[in-house]
Amino acid sequence: MSKSFRIFSRCLWLLLTFGMCWSSNVLAQSTSTTGFQLQRFRPWGDPEGMLQTQSGQTLGQWKFNVGILFNYGLNPLTARTAQDVQHIMSHQIGADIYGSLGLLSWLDVSLRIPMTIFQVGKIPDSQDFNQNERNRDLSGFSFSDIQLGLKAQILRENQHFVNLGLQLAVGFPSGNNEAMNGEDGVQAEAALFVNKHVGQHSFALNLGYRYLPPTVIGPLLIQHELNYALGGRFGLVPQKFDLIAELTGHWAFGGQTGANKIPVELAVGGVIFPLATKNLSLRAAVSAGLLGNYGIPMLRVIFGVAWTSKTSDQDKDGVADGDDKCPKTPGPKENRGCPWGDTDKDGLKDNVDKCPNKVGPKENKGCPWPDTDGDGLTDNVDKCPKKKGSRENRGCPWGDRDGDGLKDNVDKCPDKSGPKENKGCPWPDTDGDGVLDKDDKCPNKKGPKKYQGCPDSDNDTVLDKDDKCPYVPGVKVASGDTKLGCPKVVLVQVTKKDIKILKKIFFRTGSARIRRRSFVVLDQVAQVMKSASHIKVRVEGHTDNVGDKDYNLRLSKERARSVYNYLIKKGISKERLSSEGYGMNKPLVPNNSRKNRSKNRRVQFTIIK
Repeated sequence: MSKSFRIFSRCLWLLLTFGMCWSSNVLAQSTSTTGFQLQRFRPWGDPEGMLQTQSGQTLGQWKFNVGILFNYGLNPLTARTAQDVQHIMSHQIGADIYGSLGLLSWLDVSLRIPMTIFQVGKIPDSQDFNQNERNRDLSGFSFSDIQLGLKAQILRENQHFVNLGLQLAVGFPSGNNEAMNGEDGVQAEAALFVNKHVGQHSFALNLGYRYLPPTVIGPLLIQHELNYALGGRFGLVPQKFDLIAELTGHWAFGGQTGANKIPVELAVGGVIFPLATKNLSLRAAVSAGLLGNYGIPMLRVIFGVAWTSKTSDQDKDGVADGDDKCPKTPGPKENRGCPWGDTDKDGLKDNVDKCPNKVGPKENKGCPWPDTDGDGLTDNVDKCPKKKGSRENRGCPWGDRDGDGLKDNVDKCPDKSGPKENKGCPWPDTDGDGVLDKDDKCPNKKGPKKYQGCPDSDNDTVLDKDDKCPYVPGVKVASGDTKLGCPKVVLVQVTKKDIKILKKIFFRTGSARIRRRSFVVLDQVAQVMKSASHIKVRVEGHTDNVGDKDYNLRLSKERARSVYNYLIKKGISKERLSSEGYGMNKPLVPNNSRKNRSKNRRVQFTIIK
């Protein structure tokens, strides 16, 4: 068992023994009408707290805190019946003298001496009260029950995110219980305090349990109670003024549940520090009861003064002002309370800067990058920091990765072996016909090697670049009206938009059957499509305006389909063909003469993109 724990145990044992001895005779008594503590304002004077809300912090060994708080309450106790409302206690002026001493760095002992300086009140003449108590005057001065407490700090904010404190306290029946200023027996309390600092602000939450002797006050039975407090402290003027706000309340066990047993009080005020050391503080606040009226006045006014020997730490950096070289600016203990500077202005504080007097990047811990090989590139960008190289190669000497005899800086294809004549790149075959571009006379068009890479689409041994009819086999030597590569009789021409037939296709009258004399034309169309394998064609049928419109439309579709089927039989794939008939809907010329009507009766081959 540690020495600290033994000290805490002995203090707690003395506290409880003293309280039990004091109240041993009183506990045997029965419940009374006025034997209870009406005053609900119960401050302990925590220098880091608000009013009644305490922090989870202790003073520190041998540090002390003393003070006094006055409060005035208007109508702290009111009796409400079906007939009227009676103010049992209309005015009450109280004072709390308190003091705390740090026995250890984590353990405080505290004493609170409450009293009522003056109060005005009277027991109502009501059947809710004992006959011998009715109309009794409660006015005057009264001492209240003295409290003795121990507060231990369990968690510290700089290590555990929040401060957490535990308080155990005993109240002794030293007050005037006939004037509602003291309990009939010993009271015991246990509470947890949590607080957290956010910059110059602090927030706290208190939860506690208080044991009280059973007491009857009119229709109200008071026995045990849970209490809570929630507060905030805001440093509006650093080291000079803090705004404080807190919400406090409790819930009493026993008897019937009602609003008058769960009072809530809201207080707003401030703390002033007249001295730079913050040892002296003045507190002032006002509060109002929000719910219920058991011990909570309609209005409360609070004022007090306190002195603490706790060393001032203006910037709350954990370094006392006496040792803090920068008392108004937070800084680490390692730098004597001052924030770390940035001597070389490189964006890194001196405590992490390995070269605090030289500008350097964060990536190199504040030091400038060296140039180990002296090639003009610093090591952070030099891919070969120990070998001289060119800037263009990121500090590395040029190599020959593909082993073709050309250094990578002049090799246009450093990862592929190639001849010097092509700047280190292998000769390409742009059209993929197996003939390299250097030997290919037509590098952008596929062609066989025997023609040096040039195509001959119609296989008439006249290359396309010279062939005037590249998709129709023709003569090898031009003569008369016959052009090079064209047949002696040209029946078909290929344009960008269509395959133009120079001789009309004939059908049997009123039928879709193709006449034999038109086979030579269609054979030449099929030959063109085979030679120009990249094109797709739509076969279109048209008629003149003679006859029934619907009949002409059906006949045009059938004739277009007949040509479609003929081309398929000649080896043209279905994927490259489609057919459609338009009847008399798309004439080439007006149907106003026999000659024009003959022109409109036709079959067209439109190239589909």
